[in-house]
Amino acid sequence: AFGARTVGFSRSPQRKDREGGCAFDEHTTDLTEALRAGDYVVSVLPSTHETRGMLGGEMLAFASKERGGKCPVFINVGRGDVIGDSNIIPALDRGYISAAILDVFETEPLPKESPLWDRSDVVVSPHVSGLTLASDVPKVFLANYERYEQCLELNYVVDWKKGY
Repeated sequence: AFGARTVGFSRSPQRKDREGGCAFDEHTTDLTEALRAGDYVVSVLPSTHETRGMLGGEMLAFASKERGGKCPVFINVGRGDVIGDSNIIPALDRGYISAAILDVFETEPLPKESPLWDRSDVVVSPHVSGLTLASDVPKVFLANYERYEQCLELNYVVDWKKGY
């Protein structure tokens, strides 16, 4: 992670990857602990029944210096409904977060009249954080087909119970 210390959050305990390593230096199932830990908080959460609104309300208050956090930069490249657009500005104004870099929103495209456009502490990107190249699709499909033929576990499998 570019020499940075990374702390990951998930609802379930962390699993090791296929090479036996971990994706993060530290892992927690406590969202408030994860919010307090970072200079940057990056949301890559999917949109599920459990995650919708997960970072809304006063949740980002746990990232504030008053609550033991670091007043991080908040980056959302996951799904827009994990935190409502209306929660970003109060979080900035109250010092819970120092800036926001947003690639996703509750309503897309972000409406022209949204006050987020006028903030110097907000960067709006054009919803291209997860670029997929058409040339990659056949390679991934073929690799998974070969795994299927060999009765191996497939890559990139959707867990329908989790919703992603």
